[in-house]
Formats: sequence, C-alpha cells, structure tokens
Amino acid sequence: MILLIPYEVRTLYQRNPWANLALILACVVMFLALFFDWASEEVIDNMVLSEWSPVQLLGYQFLHGGWIHLIGNMVFLFVFGNAVCGVMNGWLYLGVYLLCGALAGAAHLAIDGGPAVGASGSLCGIMGVYLAIYPQNRIHCFWFFLIRFGTFDLPGWLLILTWFALDLLGAFRGGSQVAHWAHVGGTLAGFVIGLMLLKLRMVDLFDYDNPTVLDWFENRDE
Repeated sequence: MILLIPYEVRTLYQRNPWANLALILACVVMFLALFFDWASEEVIDNMVLSEWSPVQLLGYQFLHGGWIHLIGNMVFLFVFGNAVCGVMNGWLYLGVYLLCGALAGAAHLAIDGGPAVGASGSLCGIMGVYLAIYPQNRIHCFWFFLIRFGTFDLPGWLLILTWFALDLLGAFRGGSQVAHWAHVGGTLAGFVIGLMLLKLRMVDLFDYDNPTVLDWFENRDE
C-alpha cells in the first residue's frame, strides 16, 4: 500500500487560523484524557457515535482510537483546516466543522450504523469546503512505498475527488473498520456548505485567487 500524506497547500491566508488550531488542541487533549484515564468511561461511552443523539453526533468528532488515528487526522486537519479557516471568521469555521461532522455522523448512522469515533468525517467536510473554494490550488504530498519515497503535487480537485471515489468504493464494498459513509457524507456536506458560503460572500478571498467552483458555474452560465 502507498502511504500518501499532504503537507502543504498553495493558498493565501487572510486570517489567523486560531479556530482550527483550537480544534486540534481539543482533539489531542481529549485523546490524552482517554489515554491516561482522566475521563470516566461513562463520559467517553456517551460520546461514541452509536445512536441518534446530539451529544454523540458532536462528541464522537473529538475521540480517536489510537495514536496513528489521531496523528493522521490531525495532520490532514492542520493542512486543510488552516487553509479554510484562514479565509473565514473563526467562529463560523467552528460551526462549519461541527456541522460537517454531525452530517457525516448522520450519514454513517443512516447507512452503516456501527459505533464510530474520530474527526475524519469532520475533516472530510473541511476538505469538501476546500474543494469548493480552491479546486485549482495545488496540494503538495509526501508518498512512501516500501523503501521508496518522494513528493509530488496535484490540483485540489483531482486529489480530493480521488479520495472521495476511494471512499465510495470502500463504502459499497463494506467489511472495513473505516467509516467510509461518514467520509462520503462529510465530503458532500462540506462541498455544498462551501458553495453556500461562497454564494453568501462569507469567504474572504483575494481578487487574484484562482477561480472557485462557484466561479466555474457562474462563468459557464454567462
């Protein structure tokens, strides 16, 4: 299997991404609380996504099953979250993140139904927002296969849609511990939310930024 890790996106920040850094910190603190038994099992169990509960739809986004699960999600969130958070109000970003995670969790419950934890549904939502805002901006990735490794970059639309297609494939195949339907639901929710934010002019872009997906649609209609 090829290991693929994004490490940089070509975007320009208008704001300090404090809200995204706060989310990363919250996930790390929650993991440490679980790891060192600082939180009771009852509290943790009530946060695991297993039923239609507002507490679970929000709480599961801050739980992770292990160090690899946590670090992988936080690396992706740092790369894509900072880019998205950097072009909108921080409080708005927090709302978008939590809403994407809740909608991702709802998709998982509706189709899969098994217990789930992790920020990946929320993260996929933020990647969906990124896709709407920065479809052409290039994403730099590190790849590793056996003893070979290197770097490459691709436009955002190609890389994110490839990941989305792989999640769809995994979702229909089934039999995996990965919550693929949460990833699919989160990506779709984030993309739609991103288009809405662009339409409402709630995203701060420079005049010389690359066209957004909304720009593509509007230019085609002219």
